[in-house]
Amino acid sequence: MFIHKTAVLDDNITLGNNISIWHFCHIMSGSRIGDNSSLGQNVMIGRNVRIGKGCKIQNNVSVYEGVELSDNVFCGPSCVFTNVINPRSFVNRKKEFKKTLVKEGASIGANATIICGVTIGSFSLIGAGSVITKDVKSYAIMAGNPAKKIGWVSTKGYKLDENLRCPETGEEFYLDDEILRKK
Repeated sequence: MFIHKTAVLDDNITLGNNISIWHFCHIMSGSRIGDNSSLGQNVMIGRNVRIGKGCKIQNNVSVYEGVELSDNVFCGPSCVFTNVINPRSFVNRKKEFKKTLVKEGASIGANATIICGVTIGSFSLIGAGSVITKDVKSYAIMAGNPAKKIGWVSTKGYKLDENLRCPETGEEFYLDDEILRKK
């Protein structure tokens, strides 16, 4: 385990094995971080947040209360999570936090914004700078503002060809009522 001397770890947190926590991170009370996860410089993990095993959270990411990252999630530099739909500095909305779930193996590109209350499907790929306003299907490639599905991606992160086959690994998929499934 590596914890940089400038990191701030509140009481009542749970850290798995083989974790790296870099410069200027803050892990707030009630949070749990799974084995083999890495937090880059200036990462803030809010109260009661759950981070799965094998997650990589790059520099300058704040994971607020209400957000949950499943196993093997990648959060690119400066991606943004929210937890309230209509924030006001003078209105306390802590009881209105919306749950955001990022499922196993999903990757979120640099500077992407995730509006609270969505589910990001397993192994999906969110393009850099995209704004996610609705649920994302598993294996979907999303890009733009607001983000739209522009294709499908394999478990290993390669764009699927027109036959829904990974050109790198040979992994094959099929569509079942607009849900992509592995063969």
